[in-house]
Amino acid sequence: MSFILTNCMAISIIFVGILFVSIVFNNRIAALVISFVTVLFGLFLLFYAFAKISGLDALDIQIKGLIIIGEGLLLLVVTSVFISVQEAKKKTL
Repeated sequence: MSFILTNCMAISIIFVGILFVSIVFNNRIAALVISFVTVLFGLFLLFYAFAKISGLDALDIQIKGLIIIGEGLLLLVVTSVFISVQEAKKKTL
């Protein structure tokens, strides 16, 4: 568990990389799933910090969890816009 807590920002960056790779390969379902997983990972960090960790370490993990939740929500918006643009292009052709 300490590996996840110390490298949580790197894990979220890997999620972003996987999301952009799935967008490049036009795998829309995988892109949506990765953005939801990013939000769930942030929620996991937030709730784990509330339940198990105390002191300033908990505050650090809670802030990182909130940042990752925001990142996941932004990824969800980007993915949704990308999918809607693709669908609009399909309808015009």
